[in-house]
Amino acid sequence: MSSNFPRSVLVLAVLAVSGCASFSGRDAVMEDARASVNAARIDPLVTAYAPGELNQAVATLRQADDLVARGGRTSDVDRLAMLASQRAGLAQEAARARSEEAAIMDRRRANDAQLTANMSRRQAESAQVQATEAQRQADDAQRLATSMQPRADAYTPPASDFRRRQNEPLYEAKVIYVRAVVGPPQQRCWVAREQVDNRGSTGVNIPGAIIGGVIGGVIGHQIGGGRGQDIATGVGAVGGAVVGANVGRSPDGPVYTQNVQRCEVVPTSASPDYWDVTYDFAGYEHRVQMMTPPGATILVNAQGEPRV
Repeated sequence: MSSNFPRSVLVLAVLAVSGCASFSGRDAVMEDARASVNAARIDPLVTAYAPGELNQAVATLRQADDLVARGGRTSDVDRLAMLASQRAGLAQEAARARSEEAAIMDRRRANDAQLTANMSRRQAESAQVQATEAQRQADDAQRLATSMQPRADAYTPPASDFRRRQNEPLYEAKVIYVRAVVGPPQQRCWVAREQVDNRGSTGVNIPGAIIGGVIGGVIGHQIGGGRGQDIATGVGAVGGAVVGANVGRSPDGPVYTQNVQRCEVVPTSASPDYWDVTYDFAGYEHRVQMMTPPGATILVNAQGEPRV
């Protein structure tokens, strides 16, 4: 009995050491799994872009913890712990990939928005240019229409009612000045055929004289030699210039016709458009435009307004 006791103690010690080693290794694998899952939990990219993968890693780690609590086999606990670590790593990789894709999509949308804004700005600028051009054309048309309208005299008669009111007393006012106003003259233009006669032209053909002088000098230079050659060159140049200057001065020059615009100023009408009348009433001068010529006096009311 006494000889077997030390052997039993030794066996128990070996089993205790092996059990402690087993639990120590299990704790290391579990700690790695917990570290991986916690790192994924605190990563904002994982919570934003890979919540499903993170939930799977957390669930697997929870299974490993439950198996440890139930005294499960070390191999099963290690397998679940390593699976939790792998899923945590996959969650972080998926989050990074998806965040990069999201950034690419954001840049693409920003580029599209910039292109749309640029296109809108170009369209607005084009519309502004068109509006400016349309306004310019409208102003030109207005100026043209204004220029084509007959200019009225500064004293165009207003649309006044000179009719006598009921029981209104009338008085005679002396006319002291009358001016007949006629509308502005107008320009009338037409196109007529006109004959152009170039016969007997006395103008000197300057280009012909220059060319003739050069040709005559060259020909004269070919004659003789020494002093005689110089004289021949001079004579040839003078003769050629004379001949060239008379080119085109034949009395049989061409006669042709061409369109010529003619214009004349004509009055708008033979009779005045209205009469500008100045009259005196009660010591004050008054002025009125009348459609008919006045006499020596005109009828007015007590305020000096004309009445007919």
